[in-house]
Amino acid sequence: MSVGSPHRLSRGRDVRLWVAAEIDPAELDFAEDLDLWRCLGVAKLEEHARDADAVLGYGRGAARRVVIAGRRGVWRTNRHGGVVGRLLGERFRRPTRLGEEITVSNALRARGLPTPLVLVGLALAGIFWVQHLITEEVEDAVTVFEARDNPGALAAADALLDQLCAAGLWATDLHPGNMLWQEDCGRCWVIDLAGAVLKPRPLTEAERRARRRRFARYFRKHAGEVPAPFRV
Repeated sequence: MSVGSPHRLSRGRDVRLWVAAEIDPAELDFAEDLDLWRCLGVAKLEEHARDADAVLGYGRGAARRVVIAGRRGVWRTNRHGGVVGRLLGERFRRPTRLGEEITVSNALRARGLPTPLVLVGLALAGIFWVQHLITEEVEDAVTVFEARDNPGALAAADALLDQLCAAGLWATDLHPGNMLWQEDCGRCWVIDLAGAVLKPRPLTEAERRARRRRFARYFRKHAGEVPAPFRV
């Protein structure tokens, strides 16, 4: 896995386009032509998603498979959570949240922590901004929640959670549905870093307990019980 990959950022008045350094612009449907991305980008992603015909996850919105620049990716659209989400859904006042998510992803990868490479980020403005993110697909993986009866998956998730806390990651939506487990290689990945912050220090003990309580609540709510490693 390459780490710390920078992204090329192209800016227009009502469009932002981030492209991973590993991608040759010539491999993209519209290269880095902002006018075409603004007018046709979402339609092209929809076309790729229809061709792939795969929904890979849910949550605040469906995550769908796309093939972009010859790579299998996962496309999702950022949405607000909670009460704000019911009012605004996927509408944002600024494109900054998407840029911050890409920055956090790159910083984690630079430290050797497993999170998928962001292939393309696309933010488009009308009255509000809508933010699209395509990350490289982690193949042959299930969520840690789905693998909750697998002791190896739980141990790997427990270890990764500790590593993320030590790195200073504060992610309010970090839960077993946002970690992936690859059984073949015994590895966990963290996904969906929308709204996450990388603090300049490790999390405090109180902050770590809060993240672990979040993990436990997810298990309790969706499975009725909490696996031993996450009982707090």
